[in-house]
Amino acid sequence: MQVTYVGSAEDSSLDQVLDEVMVGPVPVGTNKFVLQADAPDHSVIPPEDVLGVTVVLVTAAYKDAEFCRVGYYVNNEYAEEYDAEAGPPDPLDMTKVTRQILADKPR
Repeated sequence: MQVTYVGSAEDSSLDQVLDEVMVGPVPVGTNKFVLQADAPDHSVIPPEDVLGVTVVLVTAAYKDAEFCRVGYYVNNEYAEEYDAEAGPPDPLDMTKVTRQILADKPR
């Protein structure tokens, strides 16, 4: 299984693999996995894409062939208020960026 953070909708080369794990053998039936990964490296994400909505992809493969891909929306927000016209502070204090993963609504 692989967890990938989409750094920019415009450039897939900015996608970051956050974690890769081998699982198995997996019994037949419905299974549940808990995946935990470090945050993406914000220094390689374009400044205009750090805040707002993006996607985390969880993919599963067997013998190097992907057979399942699930996407979760992630909303990145700045914890402090700022003037909407001026935009968030530059540079961003990344300790004040929060992420909410819509884990109950996979796509």
